[in-house]
Amino acid sequence: MGRVNVFLKDKLLDEINEEAKEEGTNRSAFIQAALEKYIEAKRRAREEEEKRKKMQEASRKIDALAKKLGKWDPQATIRRFRDTNLKGDS
Repeated sequence: MGRVNVFLKDKLLDEINEEAKEEGTNRSAFIQAALEKYIEAKRRAREEEEKRKKMQEASRKIDALAKKLGKWDPQATIRRFRDTNLKGDS
């Protein structure tokens, strides 16, 4: 395990000490757990942002395709496809 020296504001250090005591752990374990949670939250936020960007790109592509196809009735298309396939199964 690595060792790190960090400078913290006195008020923050007091709060860390108080929370660590409240949880029944030591300061190092408390800080380590807090940093692990922080890093995981940052990672999830990045993943969510990437997912959001991909969804926006997919939406733009769908909009472009809809514009290219023009006005059409999707229900009628599905019904024609379904009816054609059902007749072929008989």
